[in-house]
Amino acid sequence: MKKLGFIVEMKDCKDAADLRRWVDLAQQQGIDGVELLFNSKCGVDFTLDKIKPAFENTPVEPAACGLWWLNTISPDPDERAAVRRTMLEFLDMAEAIGCRMAFFNTGEYDPEDPDKNIAEFKKEYLYYKDIADKKGIKLACYLGHGGNFVHSREILDKLLKEVPEFNIKLDPVGIMRNMKDDPYEIMKRYANRIAHFHAKDIFRYGDDGWEIEPIVGMGQLKWNVMLGMLWNVGYDGYIIIEPHGDVWAEPENRWKHIVLAKRHLEQYMIR
Repeated sequence: MKKLGFIVEMKDCKDAADLRRWVDLAQQQGIDGVELLFNSKCGVDFTLDKIKPAFENTPVEPAACGLWWLNTISPDPDERAAVRRTMLEFLDMAEAIGCRMAFFNTGEYDPEDPDKNIAEFKKEYLYYKDIADKKGIKLACYLGHGGNFVHSREILDKLLKEVPEFNIKLDPVGIMRNMKDDPYEIMKRYANRIAHFHAKDIFRYGDDGWEIEPIVGMGQLKWNVMLGMLWNVGYDGYIIIEPHGDVWAEPENRWKHIVLAKRHLEQYMIR
C-alpha cells in the first residue's frame, strides 16, 4: 500500500487547464495520482481534449474515475439504455487516459425488493465488468450512497454471495452516514473485497446530531486501525483523500485538506 491520491470534482473543471492545476498540486506535494469524479446530476463531459492533456509530461496518473447518481438498474428501459450509453462512454474515456480503476452506483430497481435489485444489478454489473476487463480496468461500486440499493449490512451480505465478482469502493464516513453501520465491522468482514478506498473524517459530539467533517486525522476515525486492516489483507490500491463537508469541499480550501491529510496518512504507508 503505497499510492496516495485525492479527488478532483470534474464539475469544477471546465477544461484541461483547470484539471492540470490539481495535477500540478499533486506533483508538488509528491502525491501519486488524482481521482476524477463525475457527477451526473451536474452533467458529465468525457471529452478527451478536456482531460487527457492534463496528464502530459507529469508523473501524476489518473488514480481512478468515478461516476455517480446514475441509476444503472432503472426499471425504465429507456433510462437504463441511456445509462448504458453513458457508462460505455465513461469506460472508453477511462481507458483512453490510462486509468485502471472505475467505480459507479449500484442503482435501484425496486426500493422494496432487495432480491430483485440484486438480480437486476448482477446482469448489469457483469455486462460492465466484461467490457472493463477487456480494457484492463477494475470495477467497484459505492455502498449506501443515494441512488444505491446497498444500504444495509444484510443486503451487502446477500449481494456478495450472489455476485462474487463484486468489488467495494469503501468510504468509512459513508458507511456511518448512509448505511448507519460501523465501518470497522464492515472492514472486518469485507476488507478483502475492497478495491478502492476514500479517506475523509468525521467528528460527532453530544446527542443533538452535531457533527463536522474535519481534515483526515483530526476527527474520530482511527486511521492506524483502518489502514492496518487494509495492510492485513494485502490491499494494494490507492488511498484517496476526499475533502468534504461545509468547509473543506470549498474549492479554495481543498488544497489545505489535501496537504494536511497527506501528512497523517502516509505514516501508515510505504512511499
